[in-house]
Amino acid sequence: MTRVLVVGCGFPQLSLVRAAKRRGLYVIGADVDPHAVAAPHTDELALVSTHDVEGLCQLARAARAEAVTTTGSEVSLRATAQVARELKLPFYADVETVRRCQDKDAMRAGYAAAGLAVPAFARCESLEQARAFAGLHGFPLVVKPSRGWGQRGVARVEGDAQLASAFEEARAYSAAAGLPVVVVETWLEGREYSVNGWIEEGELVSYCVTERLTVPGSRPLGVMIAEVYPSGLPADDEGRLVDEARRGAAALGHVRGPCYSQAVMSPGGKCFLFETAARLGGGFDGDVTRLASGVDLYDRLLGVALGDAALERQGPVAPPHAAAIAKFLVAPPGRVVAVRGLEEARALEGVEDVQVFVPVGGRVMPLTDSAKRAAYALASGGTRGQATARADAALARVHVETLADRGAEGV
Repeated sequence: MTRVLVVGCGFPQLSLVRAAKRRGLYVIGADVDPHAVAAPHTDELALVSTHDVEGLCQLARAARAEAVTTTGSEVSLRATAQVARELKLPFYADVETVRRCQDKDAMRAGYAAAGLAVPAFARCESLEQARAFAGLHGFPLVVKPSRGWGQRGVARVEGDAQLASAFEEARAYSAAAGLPVVVVETWLEGREYSVNGWIEEGELVSYCVTERLTVPGSRPLGVMIAEVYPSGLPADDEGRLVDEARRGAAALGHVRGPCYSQAVMSPGGKCFLFETAARLGGGFDGDVTRLASGVDLYDRLLGVALGDAALERQGPVAPPHAAAIAKFLVAPPGRVVAVRGLEEARALEGVEDVQVFVPVGGRVMPLTDSAKRAAYALASGGTRGQATARADAALARVHVETLADRGAEGV
């Protein structure tokens, strides 16, 4: 039985771990959380951090891992690329490519050099530089860590009174990841979309374009609450969005493997690319893609890790659905005292999966970033409206009861 190390066992890696088990692989999971949602699906779990490269290398050697992979998380992606390089195991992107697709200042500079439409931006090492940018471009602005993930430290800033605290928070997050730099950019009006694809023979092939719905609010900014297919865009606009995603990947030198791109379509119809990730989206985007296209990108990741070219190029494995959605539940912060309704939710027509990520006894944390979402539902349907209604019905049956510091609350 082939032994594969999966870096991370949180909800971004859940479907990858399941895919590995379906293929009869022996799965070694690495995560510091013994209660991580994918942990029960592994054959063995090692309590090793997803950013501890030395620890992961030691684990891989001790566990006799023959392959290493991950998805959905920028932290685990960076570490996995380093582990693969150190142990000479197959991976689809080198460490430098991963860096260009993670560091926001390098990403924006790459886009601009390739002639892509980007908002005005500045790489700021000091608050004075950020204020100078604001003086030139005005408010509102977006402030974000140059190196960060999951919307941590990302904020919309309406005026100078908010700028200092937003800047310091973003710099702290980026410094913790080894780069004390902040990116400040002009605000873009428009709706957000994701392009979910795979780079084949050096060119991005899109398998699913989704509308990216986010939690209201300015801080944190942009925490995704749902990825919905179809996108709702006219075919011409969707095609232009895919073209921008393709150009963005090329600009960053990402030439093989999964590619998750985020873009804004302005009210005037102009497309602005604001992220190219060398991975699948961390919000079950690969699952929505499988429902929409029939192509299982988790299988393809395993194909890379196993050196199986046929599996990496695998086509559709199931009929496509007309509509699909992954939608998240945000529960009130506190200690989880009860979870009810899961089986009832899973039994509903068109509901493909429902998961709660925080076990009884664990804690739901305040929604400071994407990792703090508490549960999700995956649903399909004949129309976008039907798929959404099915996901909503499933989440309405899930009750995550929490005990806050001053009393009990529930959803």
